[in-house]
Amino acid sequence: MRKWKIYFPLACFCGSLLVICIIWGIVRGSLWNGQMELRHLEGDESALADFTLKGKIADSQNTWDFSIEDGKLEKNDFHMGAGMGTAYPVERISGTWKEGKLEVWSGYGTFVPAADSQVETKDTVDLTVLKGNTHFPRDAYQTDGTLHGTTTVFDKGQAVFQLEIHARADGGTKYRQWNYEIPTNLVYTPDKPLAEVCVENGKAYKDTQSSELWIREVPVLVWSKERQMLYGTMTTNKYCSGSIGLYCFGPDPAEDYTSASGKNGQKMTEPFATLAEIPVSENRLVLGLEDVKEGLRLFIGEADGLTMELYSYDGVLLDRVKQQTEASVDELQIQQTDWEDGRGIYVIGSHEIDDNAHYVHLFAGYWVEDGRITAVYLPESSQGDVTYGVVGKDRVLTVGSFQELWDGKAEMEEIYTLNALELRVYDVSEDPAGRMIYHGKLETDIDEDTLEALMSCETAKGRKSIQEQNTRGATGWKRYLMVEDILGKGGETVWEEGSWYQY
Repeated sequence: MRKWKIYFPLACFCGSLLVICIIWGIVRGSLWNGQMELRHLEGDESALADFTLKGKIADSQNTWDFSIEDGKLEKNDFHMGAGMGTAYPVERISGTWKEGKLEVWSGYGTFVPAADSQVETKDTVDLTVLKGNTHFPRDAYQTDGTLHGTTTVFDKGQAVFQLEIHARADGGTKYRQWNYEIPTNLVYTPDKPLAEVCVENGKAYKDTQSSELWIREVPVLVWSKERQMLYGTMTTNKYCSGSIGLYCFGPDPAEDYTSASGKNGQKMTEPFATLAEIPVSENRLVLGLEDVKEGLRLFIGEADGLTMELYSYDGVLLDRVKQQTEASVDELQIQQTDWEDGRGIYVIGSHEIDDNAHYVHLFAGYWVEDGRITAVYLPESSQGDVTYGVVGKDRVLTVGSFQELWDGKAEMEEIYTLNALELRVYDVSEDPAGRMIYHGKLETDIDEDTLEALMSCETAKGRKSIQEQNTRGATGWKRYLMVEDILGKGGETVWEEGSWYQY
């Protein structure tokens, strides 16, 4: 009996150790133990010294952080359970305000009948005008199961800027809320009439639903860390006319977390300040807005080019530059990089051919310093598939995506993986077309893990199934390569503000 008492704890310890080893073996078997290498193909890697790239390789279970600094690849942290997040994460404009944090909870555009609009109102509820947006809660219905209210149809809409802002401090014990509902001077005249349905059920329920909310033309908002203020405008399209404001939404520096005169959460119909009114038309589109640390940079697409206007935080127009193009600029991608002595902006502009086709024809880099916009990078073409463009005063780094075609291992049709990055550095000090001074390639072998996802494919040689070629873990094909941040020398990260915006 005494021997059993002695051996029983030892047996339990050995059994626990065995279970831990088994679990570790399972986890270890799912880890990526592949290769990552930065190959210097042309030029001197010292050309990368002005740039710091941070990225990761991640899957559904694990993340491997890496960086490229001073031309050297560093494999940094490995951590478990921080792989792929939600498919559609909620991203909110936010910033530090006083001793707490301010966040934009919602921002969108609605429409009311314009002053010269033709309006038709019926004392019935016609849900067919709502384009499928017909959900009303139980409280909206009468006892007989019907909806009572009015239906209004109009051909021209006046855009209303809707904005909800929250601020919290001290663990949520301090709170402040602002709700804006600002009528603008923007008139929207679509091909088909607009409509709204107002449903009422006595004192229990009242709500209005519109046939069209501006989700795609969502208000463009930027937070100025230097001013601790929120600025914004609204992007426009070919159906817009009139003008749209460039607004400052505050908060007023005199405000605090204690609500003023009981107005916390009350609807406000005017912004803190209107800095400018931007004329818009079918051929003059507001495409984007960026905070460039010394002011606000507005992007306007026109029939023959892209116009950029730089405003001070007080609404003074500091500079205006127009880049001529061969076709209209209807959509824009913008990437911003902060440096010690200025801001770099890389833009890709395109012309909309139809709903599913675009002609990409503008590639350019600009430098913002001392209230001036200077075109520093004007390549003749995209110079490859540029996923990221990092603009400095004298040098530009482009990072291109690279998809392998399996090197004959499979006949790939629709599924692919990003398994490498191509890095190029251009000297733009003398010629804005750029002279390439470095070419490198960051290579990984995560495409090998992706092969197992292609069970229906066959090899180009031997006609063997992908499963027979590759027997890696079941989750390996989900791995992806991602660039998280690129910093200029002496600068701060601006990717939190949205470094790669597409308008």
